[in-house]
Amino acid sequence: MTTTSTGPVTTARPTTDADAPTTTDRATTAAHDDSPRRHVRSEDGGDDLGEAAARLEELYGGRRFRVRTSTEPFRWRYASAGDDRLSLRTSTITGHLQGEVPWSTEYVMSWFRHGSGTLASRGGSFASIGGEPFLLPAETSFSFTLTPHRNSLVHASAEFLEQVATERHGGPPQRVLFQPGPTLSAEALTAWRTSVSGATAAVVDEDVPALTRLEGQLTFARAMLDLFPWRAVDVPRSIRTPRTARLREAAEYVHAYADQAITPADVANAVGMHTRTLQQAMSTHLGMSPTSYLRQVRLDRAHRELLDASPREALVSEVARRWGFGNLGRFSAAYLARFGEYPRDTLAR
Repeated sequence: MTTTSTGPVTTARPTTDADAPTTTDRATTAAHDDSPRRHVRSEDGGDDLGEAAARLEELYGGRRFRVRTSTEPFRWRYASAGDDRLSLRTSTITGHLQGEVPWSTEYVMSWFRHGSGTLASRGGSFASIGGEPFLLPAETSFSFTLTPHRNSLVHASAEFLEQVATERHGGPPQRVLFQPGPTLSAEALTAWRTSVSGATAAVVDEDVPALTRLEGQLTFARAMLDLFPWRAVDVPRSIRTPRTARLREAAEYVHAYADQAITPADVANAVGMHTRTLQQAMSTHLGMSPTSYLRQVRLDRAHRELLDASPREALVSEVARRWGFGNLGRFSAAYLARFGEYPRDTLAR
């Protein structure tokens, strides 16, 4: 459905909450689960500034959206096609757009066909570079300013992308934390375009078989994981909420710097909290102190290292010291309590 000159035309929006399977091995058979996978196409547009700001605010899940005209007559269009796993969207606006997005549970990749944009969040600011793909912040608030533009977006539900990521890291589904990296190389961009070029029709065409659509969605998710640097972070889902965003950031900081000499005060300072506030929040939501959480993360790292090591090439004592455990007896006791076996038994496997 398209917009006529008499005003905007709105059709149904796609849903965004997915009920994806819980293991990577079922990624390619997810189309057979009992959760709904209704394909939805929608299109909105018009020439009214107020209508554009209000509708785009709703579509983006944002607030305080403002639109102003440019030198061209004002028009806007927003189209989407896909299902609750992954959808492809395009946004075209001949005016300037700015606003805030307080929270997003999706992983969103975007690129401009023309125009540009800047984003700002607690993690810093970002300006788009030509037509290069970039990622919108996930599970945090951000503000943005866009020039007149046409851009494309890939919206992947957290459950779906995190499930696909288990193919790479081998563990259970975990939060995917994309890392700021260098400018994308020409080779990486070419590989990405080649990978997804044939997958678009499978995602947007409502008449394709469910398995064909899933393969197209998997292609986009895997291409996203290939294009940007990332790591899986095992933070509890219970703290992945707007109210506990600072606490989640603190847990992510612990995971990022567990191999360094950090203290609870360092963690609190990194996320803008008082040390006492961090202690109370971790006790309430995680049932442990920051010191205990840091020790647990380091135990997990030591466990992974011992699992991957060869008994002929590694020593338990060296692994323990590398992760901050100077007393081998206490390390072994804590390790036994957490994993049900002594570190030497893990290394021998």
